[in-house]
Amino acid sequence: MTNCIVIDDDPDIVAVFCDLLNMINLKVLATDKSGKNALKLYEEHEPDLVFTDLQMPGYDGIYVIESIKDKYPDAKIIIVTGALNHENSELISVLDLPVIHKPYDSEKIHKIITDALLKEYELPDSFDIQYQFKNDVNIYSCTMTYLQYRNFKKLPIVLQCIVANAKKTMEVDLDKMEEALILAVHDDATQIRKLSEVVNN
Repeated sequence: MTNCIVIDDDPDIVAVFCDLLNMINLKVLATDKSGKNALKLYEEHEPDLVFTDLQMPGYDGIYVIESIKDKYPDAKIIIVTGALNHENSELISVLDLPVIHKPYDSEKIHKIITDALLKEYELPDSFDIQYQFKNDVNIYSCTMTYLQYRNFKKLPIVLQCIVANAKKTMEVDLDKMEEALILAVHDDATQIRKLSEVVNN
């Protein structure tokens, strides 16, 4: 039997969704109302599938996706949501994650789950990202690997950083980008600015 974990902050939705999953022969191993413990739950239960809502206070669905994918890139994650905003939809599209829309349709859910179980997931080689530094009105664009994007996104000098596009071939000079990121860790953004283009002013 296929097993899963479900992460959603609304207990009523979790109850209804878990009942629906049980009806189509999925065993729910655990649920949680926050994405904070997603990686811990994944490692503890080793589920075939992870279902996560996107909009949750504090540790949202994007946190769930990134925290699990950072360590387990082949993890099978399905988004369960009422709506996608532009920023989130880009990352979900790049990672090629299936989406179940609320309200639920049991036939569609069954097909999405079947497809997700059969599919092999791989991260693209590189990503176009758009980012902005604190105290800087410009938005920049450059190409990074997924790991570089994740590390860069966490830097204190970065105001925002989103995925804009995925590429199947490596189009980034890894050495130059690594040097730029090392400098950025120390609040020196000169090098990465040189490797980037300004999107708008």
